[in-house]
Amino acid sequence: MNWSALDWGILGPALAAGLLVLVTHVSLGARVLDKGIVFIDLAIAQIAGLGVIGADALGLPEGGIAVQAAAVAAALAGALLLTWTEKMWPEIQEALIGVMFVLASCAGILMLSNNPHGGEHLKDLLSARSCGSARRRSPGSRS
Repeated sequence: MNWSALDWGILGPALAAGLLVLVTHVSLGARVLDKGIVFIDLAIAQIAGLGVIGADALGLPEGGIAVQAAAVAAALAGALLLTWTEKMWPEIQEALIGVMFVLASCAGILMLSNNPHGGEHLKDLLSARSCGSARRRSPGSRS
């Protein structure tokens, strides 16, 4: 293998993101398996998506670092809220996770309902394009 051909400008951020996911998800995964709460990741992801929709509603540039920060902030706020509800009402935690998922979904749809491009934004969000995994578009293309 030709090690000099590796482009660290591309590999470096990907490696950093992978290590960040590893560090944060190992503890979360162990906790999920211990508690048997399997839908918490879906609720947190939906809340992060709500953060992306909120960033768009505030007029932040699409795909920028501010949108990513909004998603992270929303996910952390959701995780803190679910941690608090676990301490307050541990016997109904699974139901609260489901309620948080549904509320975040409904709030996102309501926030997009008055946006003339809301349907397109919702499609992009559901296909993970807002999270940086979109294929590059040529100028003027719509898909």
